[in-house]
Amino acid sequence: MDNRTFIDKIAERTDRSREEISDLTESLGVIVAEAIKDGDIVAIPSVGTFEPKLRAERITIHPSSGKKMLIPPKLTINFKPSSLLKQKIR
Repeated sequence: MDNRTFIDKIAERTDRSREEISDLTESLGVIVAEAIKDGDIVAIPSVGTFEPKLRAERITIHPSSGKKMLIPPKLTINFKPSSLLKQKIR
């Protein structure tokens, strides 16, 4: 489902305007991103949990040159779906 369809479906179910829902989803994304960047876990009960995870630095070999490279640590996001979401899709 693309963003436009997602916004349309929420607007239809909530009797809100597309603009309101678009602002809401944009704000949600910004807030989740800020929380993850700060190292916080974000739990949305009917959806799931977004958790920051720091990947450790590691040494790898460059495929074309064969030289060793140091890959720096990187912040990634783990998502765990809620049990409610899992039940709804079964």
